[in-house]
Amino acid sequence: MVPAPSLVVERVLGQKAMNLVKSISLLNERLKVLVLNGKVVIPLRREPAESELEAFKLGLGRFQVAEHTFKIRKVGPRNLVEALNGKLPQNLIKIIPRSYNMIGDIAILDIPKELRTHAKTISEAFKILNPRVKAVLVKVGPVKDTFRVRQYVVLNGGPSTVTHHAEHGLIFRLDPLKVFFNPRLIHERQRIASMVGSNETIIDMFAGVGAFPIIIARSKDVRKVYGIDINPEAISFMLQNIVLNKLRGRIVAVLADATSELPLSGLADRVIMNLPERSLEFLGEACRFL
Repeated sequence: MVPAPSLVVERVLGQKAMNLVKSISLLNERLKVLVLNGKVVIPLRREPAESELEAFKLGLGRFQVAEHTFKIRKVGPRNLVEALNGKLPQNLIKIIPRSYNMIGDIAILDIPKELRTHAKTISEAFKILNPRVKAVLVKVGPVKDTFRVRQYVVLNGGPSTVTHHAEHGLIFRLDPLKVFFNPRLIHERQRIASMVGSNETIIDMFAGVGAFPIIIARSKDVRKVYGIDINPEAISFMLQNIVLNKLRGRIVAVLADATSELPLSGLADRVIMNLPERSLEFLGEACRFL
C-alpha cells in the first residue's frame, strides 16, 4: 500500500472526475482507484494547485482532497518490444516486428531470419499481450505450388488451426495451413464487389475459400457466382462458408483447374483473377468465360 493525495467524489461523479483528472495530467496511473462507502477515491500525482482546485469546483461542484493509501497497479507491457525487453539482446529488440496479420483468432507473424532462433520466445510474449489469440504462426516461406498455400510454422497453440474470420459482417471458416487467404485484401474485396451490377454472372477463377464470391453475392443482386479453385480444401471451406452466410443457390463452388475445359464458356459478365503475379498468363482463359 502506498500513501498519496486523492480526489474524493460521489460515485455518480466518478467518471466525470476521472476524465477531469486525466485532462490536467494529475492522475497517478501507478495506483488503483478506490471505491469506499459510495465514494470514488482517485489517486493524484501530487497535491493539486490552486488553478486545479478551481477546475474541480467548476467541473464537479462537490469534492474533497484527502490523503489515502492505495494498492499499486500491476502494469503489463504495452507492446511486443516492452514484453521482450530483457529477454532478447538489445541489438535484436530493434528488429522485432511491429505489425502482424490476424485471421480470425490466429496471429500471423513475419519474423526476420535474425530472430528465428528466438521465435518461440517472441510468440510466447505475443500471446501474453493477446490472450484471446488461439495460435501464433510464423511465415517461413512464400505462397507457392498449385494450391497457393503459404508455408507457416505453428509456434504457439494448436493442434487445430481452423478459425472463423469476420469481414464485412460475413464469416469465413478456413485453415491458413491448408488454403490461401489474405486478410489485407478486405478493402479490395469490397471495391470489386461495388463494381458489380445487378443480374450479372460472375466467375472467380481462383476463389479460395470463397471470399470474393460470398461478398459479391451478399451485397449485389447477381444472377449467379461461380467460384473455381483447384485446391480441394479450399472448395470444402467455400461450401461451408456458403452455408454459414446463407447463400445456398447463389454461389456454385467448382473444384477444377480454371484453365481446363469447363462448361462455363461465354457465361460470365465479369471474371475475377485474384492472382496478380500471374494474371497475364491466364488472360486468354479468362476471356473464354466472357
